[in-house]
This record gives sequence, structure tokens and C-alpha cells, in this order.
Amino acid sequence: MKRMSQWALAALLLTTAIPVQAADRPYLETEEVFSHVMESHLSKPAAQQLVKGALQGISEQAGKKQHLNLTVSPEDDTLGELEERMAEWQTKGKWDDLTINTWAIDGMLSTLNDPHSVFFTSDELRLFQSDVENQFVGFGFRMRMQNNELILREIVPGSPAAATSLKRGDQLLKIGDISLVGKSFEEAYAYLKGSEGTEAVLTAYRPSEKREFQVKLKRAMLQLPEAEGQLFSKDSIGYISLETFGSDGAIQMRDKLAEFARTGQHLKGLVLDLRDNGGGYLSTARDIASLFMEEGLLMYTTNRNGVEVETWVRNGNDIGVPVRILVNGGTASASELLSGALRDHGIAKLVGTKTYGKGSAQQVIPLSDGDALKLTLNEYFTPKHTVVNHVGLTPDMVVEDYAAQVVEALHSLGVKNWELSDENGDTEINGVPFPTVDPLFKQGTDGLQIKAAVMQHLLGDSSVGEKDYVAIAPYLKSHPSLQLQSKNGVHTLTYHQI
Repeated sequence: MKRMSQWALAALLLTTAIPVQAADRPYLETEEVFSHVMESHLSKPAAQQLVKGALQGISEQAGKKQHLNLTVSPEDDTLGELEERMAEWQTKGKWDDLTINTWAIDGMLSTLNDPHSVFFTSDELRLFQSDVENQFVGFGFRMRMQNNELILREIVPGSPAAATSLKRGDQLLKIGDISLVGKSFEEAYAYLKGSEGTEAVLTAYRPSEKREFQVKLKRAMLQLPEAEGQLFSKDSIGYISLETFGSDGAIQMRDKLAEFARTGQHLKGLVLDLRDNGGGYLSTARDIASLFMEEGLLMYTTNRNGVEVETWVRNGNDIGVPVRILVNGGTASASELLSGALRDHGIAKLVGTKTYGKGSAQQVIPLSDGDALKLTLNEYFTPKHTVVNHVGLTPDMVVEDYAAQVVEALHSLGVKNWELSDENGDTEINGVPFPTVDPLFKQGTDGLQIKAAVMQHLLGDSSVGEKDYVAIAPYLKSHPSLQLQSKNGVHTLTYHQI
């Protein structure tokens, strides 16, 4: 996934700090979390459950860290008894307040069987908020792994990387004296991470010039666009990729649609890419939905008492064209909410693979020491009462391959003219580049080959299959309007569907 940001309800970040000094009550944050969970969590947990979980959490960590054997008594089942045991164990283990509070809170939350209810330290909270807002500390490039090589697939405008000679398609070889050759994507990413303002020397290789070179970069806080896109070069179809549902997502989506309108072309359809979009703010999802429909039900939510509430879109705009939404297993939370709502209203169809299945909503609650609790309060359902939580949404058109998903979406919008190429590892479909793990073309024993799934969905021929690659030559013979051009190692396939 690009990111798995959970759904924080920004409008609900309104609580009053408790005017008590933590020094007077060392377990204040444990008390606060206990109270919030007891009063609000969707599952309506019992006090004994939370107390036992907190003590078990401390006991397990004490055993791991200091080999202390702390026994959880079955008689401890109230908040007061929990704090008495915490004081006793803290003295025995000589831990600071933050440590024992964190262990207790994590133990409490583990009993909920809810991965979306999370305790954040103040530093973790800042990272979470930055993630939702698409803010990152880095050099300013995006990478992909291809043929076991780390390739730069995009240089972020205005970033430190943009001020150097680095270009799309360059291969990263080293950071400082550490070789990145042979490293996994995760390992390389770990080496490249660092604090804002720190410097590093990167060694890169440019295949087109067959040379290595070095650049010195300083890491910076980057605000990346939430919505990016362009018109496909054929048939006046728009494409917008939404990275996250941050506070600027709806504004950037609106501006992108306005940009399409200024071209003077009559938009015939829109492809909205929500693949690997893990969600964001409810207010953003509602504002984006208002760009697609004038008025309509966005979702139902239910709380722990089964009370159902409707959330509506009002005073919006009818987009007026058919929409296809690209989804996959990383499409979660607010992405699923928007996808389900637009499908239920007949505005969009979904293309791709089953979505993640996070049909719950959380509130981020500030705690006394600057930390926070992200707590699940509601379950949501689509306008037709479709269950999303732990289930996900099944697409209208199920397509496994990443590039083939785009082809199928365009096919369903009536596209007849095609131009597919593969340059610097990206698969370019009618002028729009898409990062793919495997190249569109490769050489085989039977000549140039193309990904079978792409050919199947391009031709609408299920007999091609979706596994691996197929030779292009037989299809060039059987389909006269299918043509291949190769220049400087770049292959371009054109097709006019009759």
C-alpha cells in the first residue's frame, strides 16, 4: 500500500483538557483511556476486560524487558485496583510513568480486537496527522522496484531532489557508503529515511548515458499533492489519482476538474484512482462526493447503541459523465465510503480487486500529556446498507493486473483508440503514466512479449488469459489495426478498435 492512514474524524477533535497535573496523578492517561473506551468504543467492553488487558500488557512487557514475573490476579477488575497494581509493579520494576502507562494502555486496547483503536504518543500523533495530510520528510522523489533495481519514477517539484540533476528513470546505487544494490524496497527505504535537515550523498546511475554520478541532498518536509491527474490523450476521458482524504483533497479534486473544463474539450468520462488510498477525513469524503452529485445520502452510521444516523450531501454538482473508480486491497475507509456511495447512486462503477474492508470511523481524542487516543466510535454502511467492515467492496469489473485495470476502465467508457508504451518502467496508457511492478513489454524466446492481462483487456479476448506474458507477433497478424513501433528501445503499441 502507499499508506494505511486510518479514518480520523477531524470535526470531532474538540475536547477540553483535564486541568490536572500528571505529577499529581501518575496514571492519568491510563484513567483517561479507560474512561473513553468504556464510554464510547463501538464494542461496549466490560471494565474487567480492560483491567485484565492492561495488567496482562504490563506483565508481558516486564517479562520481556526485565524477566520479571508479575502475576495478574483474577480479583483485580476495577480501575482503582488497576492503579494499585500499577503502583506496586512500577516500584518493583523502577519504570518511569510514561513506560508503565503506555504498557497498560496498549494492553487495554489489545482486548478490543480492533486494530484501528490506537494510542499515539505526541510524536506518533504528528506523524499520523502528516500522513493524512500527505506530508513527508524526504529528498523529494518517488521510487519503484523493477528487475531488483531501485528506479526513480517521479521527482517532486520544488523538492531538494528537483534542484539536482536527478531525473526520472535514474537508478539509485548508494546512500553514503551503503550500497542499495540487492536491497529490498523496505530495506532501501529504511536507509533513505531521516530527520528533517539531515544530509546524505546519493550515488545514481543513468542508463541512457551509461554513467554514475553523485548528488548531495538535504531532507526536507514536503507537502505532496493529494489529487493529481490529466486528460487521456484519446477520447476526452479524465484521470485523477487521489492519494489521501486530507484537508486539501476536495479542493485539489475540484481544481483538477476545473482544469479539464478549461481545455475546451467536452469530458466524456472520468477515471478516479483510489488504489492504495487508505482514507482520511469524513468531511473531505463528503466534499468530494458533492463534486459528483447534487444531493444524496452519503452513508449510514451506527454507534454502540445501534442508533442509526444519516449523512447527506447537499448543494453539490452533478458531474454529468460516467465514472469508473479503480480500487484494490489498499482502498480503505473513506475511499470505500466514497466508492460505495457513488456506486449506489449509479454514478460510478468499480474496477479492480476487492477493497480492504474498513467500514468503521474513529475519533482522535487528545489526552493530558499531549498524547492522543484514536478510538472507533461508529460502523458505517453504504446508502443501500451494504456492509463494508471486515468485508470490503467487490468491484463491478474484477481485474487483477494493475495496468489492465486502467485498460478495462477505459474500455467500459467506450474508448476505441489506444496507444500503449513502456518507458523508464512506467506503463503509459493513452498518454498517462502508471507505475507498474513488471514492465509492459519484455523479450522472450519467441520475440517481443506483452503482459497477457493487458492484451486480454485491450482486445476484449478472454482466451488470451491473464498469466504472465504472451508473444505479440500472432496478434499483430490476426488484428490488422494492432501496430507496433520500436524506437531507441521504447516500444509503442497502437490499436483502433472497430
